[in-house]
Amino acid sequence: MTSSPCQMTSASTPNGGWIFFPRGTAQHPSLIQSSLHPPTLNCSPMPLGQSAVVHTTKAACNNGRPRPIQRSKSPPTGNSAVLRLESHAKAFIQTALQAPQGKHIRFGQSNYIAFCHTHGLTPTPVTLQSATLFITNLARNGLKFTTIRVYLAAIIRLHTEMGFEDDVSNHIQLQHTMQGIHRSLGDQKRTRLPITIDILVRLKEALRAHASLCDYDKLMLWSAFTMAFFGFLRVSEFTAPGSHDFDKTCTLLTRDVTISEDLEISLKASKTDPYRRGQHIRIAPTNTGICAVRAYTKYRRLHATVAETPVFQFNNGAWLTRHALTIHLRDLLSRAGIDNAHHFATHSFRSGAATTAADANLPAWLIKTLGRWRSDAYQVYISTPTATL
Repeated sequence: MTSSPCQMTSASTPNGGWIFFPRGTAQHPSLIQSSLHPPTLNCSPMPLGQSAVVHTTKAACNNGRPRPIQRSKSPPTGNSAVLRLESHAKAFIQTALQAPQGKHIRFGQSNYIAFCHTHGLTPTPVTLQSATLFITNLARNGLKFTTIRVYLAAIIRLHTEMGFEDDVSNHIQLQHTMQGIHRSLGDQKRTRLPITIDILVRLKEALRAHASLCDYDKLMLWSAFTMAFFGFLRVSEFTAPGSHDFDKTCTLLTRDVTISEDLEISLKASKTDPYRRGQHIRIAPTNTGICAVRAYTKYRRLHATVAETPVFQFNNGAWLTRHALTIHLRDLLSRAGIDNAHHFATHSFRSGAATTAADANLPAWLIKTLGRWRSDAYQVYISTPTATL
């Protein structure tokens, strides 16, 4: 007996392809939705704008389902689209690694690879032995527990990015080692003293008397000191990542700092702005000898105004980095006769600004606004004078 023929009709899908139904079954949207991938059809998506020749034809019904109908044109393989998506995915990964926490990840991985090469170990795949020995070495070298934890996460990430399954991070031996390190080291806190107005005055005097620095470098360092203090800046917000390399998307450039009556700074990236919406800082003149506006104005007169280069540059052409700033700061503090110069660091400007604001009885909400703190974390940076206690 000859099977009765069934008429075919079609419906377009949201992705530009076509689905074929026996006539009379594609009347309701739910039927179309539930039939986007029928098991007996081979209807791959068609590029937008490309038309298909659809015929109302007769086909032998196979359990109520039609045979696939050939199109007049074959769909693309899709390899180029996959390659484009992979390229975008790599760009997103690179953006993540350029964030502040990404720098710690990269440094932790490079530290681990160097450790393995020194001790004759194979970096990847990361083994229980290599991970345990690495964190033990970090603990013996005096790193904080929080830093060790970040570095451990970094090498596990390296392990998984290489395509290996993570069978290390949850191992009981590794967990016990981390617990032992935590109990031995405790929650270490480095002593970081604040730079106050009085210390800035002494720094300025030490700069003037410094015989080894040229006038250009003196003006540059003094401008960096005062901008960091009055702007409540983090060191990453006004220094370059390297002495001869920088990233235009996050480094403070000359064009990002403008002078009117005030000093206006446009930050493209910061710790509290991970999505880089940008933040604007305005520093008013103090009309005293400790003035960020006056200091930057004098430095700008000597600095070659190249808009697309980092704002602070030494006379020899090197950019101002965190490391260089720390070295010069501690050297000047020692020359100024300030004790415990090694307890001061680049963050001392930010904590000193918060301490100075608290001493001036500024309200808490205003201190948080000036320092761009989202929580009460600023209180950690405020050093209460002994006399107040």
